[in-house]
Amino acid sequence: MKKLFLVIFLIGFVNAYSQWNFVSTLPTPQNINSISVVNQNVIWVACDNATLYKSTNGGVNWVSRGAGLPAGNLYGISALDTTNCWVGTVNGSIYRTSNGGLNWTLQFSLAGSFSNGIKMFNSNYGVYQGDPTGNGQPYQFRYTTNGGTNWLLSPNAPIATNEFGVINAWDWTDTSHFWIGSANTSASATSAKVYKTSIGFGGGGWTSATLPGTGGTAGLYYQAIGFTDNNNGMAGSNGSDIKRTTDGGVTWTTVTNPPGVTAFAAINFNALKDGSNTIRVSISDGTTNYCFRTTNLGAAWITETLPAQGQTNGLQDMEFLSSTLGFAGGNLGTFLRYGNPSGITTLNSEIPVQYNLEQNYPNPFNPSTTINFSIPTSSKVTLKIYNTLGKEVATLVDGFKYAGNYSVDFNASSDLTSGMYFYTLTSDNFTATKKLMLVK
Repeated sequence: MKKLFLVIFLIGFVNAYSQWNFVSTLPTPQNINSISVVNQNVIWVACDNATLYKSTNGGVNWVSRGAGLPAGNLYGISALDTTNCWVGTVNGSIYRTSNGGLNWTLQFSLAGSFSNGIKMFNSNYGVYQGDPTGNGQPYQFRYTTNGGTNWLLSPNAPIATNEFGVINAWDWTDTSHFWIGSANTSASATSAKVYKTSIGFGGGGWTSATLPGTGGTAGLYYQAIGFTDNNNGMAGSNGSDIKRTTDGGVTWTTVTNPPGVTAFAAINFNALKDGSNTIRVSISDGTTNYCFRTTNLGAAWITETLPAQGQTNGLQDMEFLSSTLGFAGGNLGTFLRYGNPSGITTLNSEIPVQYNLEQNYPNPFNPSTTINFSIPTSSKVTLKIYNTLGKEVATLVDGFKYAGNYSVDFNASSDLTSGMYFYTLTSDNFTATKKLMLVK
């Protein structure tokens, strides 16, 4: 019985220990508009004033990779690895790099449009959402099957009437099911639309639901969208309103607002697709920024405390790799991380008597697995993943650690193929290697 209590306590401790932490400020502190998290190490961010940065150590350090992009703000970004990335611009253009951001190639441009989001599912297939060029014109819902050489307009793309899209206001559960928010630009608008398809951008089949709300002088924006599965999702507006759906976006009902906020704008939703029904929302009341999560579509809300930088500069765009690891970008170059502050979890307070590298679990895995290890003396520790050719594909730990028992998650990036990999722990004169199997 004591052992069972200890296990439950440790699990609760680990979950409770996950929190939002400030990681860094970009070298040039431009507002971060969109982020793309490849894995726990590789992250790209698109910012104001043609500023684009890449990190290979989880946002601790950044290198500028915006040289060659046109003047103006960047919105929507999607990377597959450290070399291949696509980004949208304020002028409705799409650029791609295949050499880590050293050079950029224009793939698509439409005068009068505006980029709101881009997602590459692999090196060939991706989708893009941009503004219509005016009333009576189609939303720029486009897709590619050849890495962006061609961006094709989705069949039955909705025709706009006093409306346009909103940055990051979309979500998907697979390559068929998408939901996209919009803005009704009429002053004091009382409704705006959420568009959906269940047959993908290539199939079209777009329909919409009209959601009521209270707009201001600039109109009503349903600018935050999140779905946990094909039926259950939420939408938030700039008019102090959050709604939920349980039928895939056909009908919507208003939920109770998070505690402590009355007049606010919902900035961004992030919905996990792991069966936990977890949805997070970032909110701004014009002075302070907040983050809340729910596991029952807003029937109850849990407050997630933000560091001072997050409260001031907000969470413009969030991405999560797992229930305990996520990232967010905000204004003035603010970059945050959700998880254990050290990046790995301390399992208990015991000091081990010997080094140990345990077998990962689950194994085989897709896309995440856990690795436990023990070090009896404080020292610099590295834990790295290699492919069968000996090429390093991920660094999980690289720094000084006190003696103890640790656990770290490995989330395989989309560019890693199914097959055998190796993970190696190095500390002082100790080295150990084990195999792990990725099955997609």
